[in-house]
Amino acid sequence: MQKTRTEYGVYEVFVQKSQMDHHVHVGSVLAPSPEMALQTARENFLRRDRAVNLWIVPREHVYATPYEGDFFAREMDRKYREVSGYTENGRLWRMFKERALYLEDIVHHVGVEEAKTEQSKR
Repeated sequence: MQKTRTEYGVYEVFVQKSQMDHHVHVGSVLAPSPEMALQTARENFLRRDRAVNLWIVPREHVYATPYEGDFFAREMDRKYREVSGYTENGRLWRMFKERALYLEDIVHHVGVEEAKTEQSKR
């Protein structure tokens, strides 16, 4: 009798608790096929909890960023997108509005002066 050796693969398990939730990684299972991985994951991770969907992904198909390196380094200053930057945005907006109102006053004044000049020519 000849024994066959079955290769087992590691599968990452993602569970969706309700249709409004995102899939969440809950762990991994060791199985010979994706079908067996689904069964094993259901038995291990959904014994007590209810779910609407289950994803099984072979670990070798998961591609991740390295921990070292500057992959997440910011190329531009984006402080204006952070919550701490909103107080600064208020101050800068007020300064802009003051300057814009000042420019509007100048434009209005020039317009009034031009109208007076045109009336005096008549």
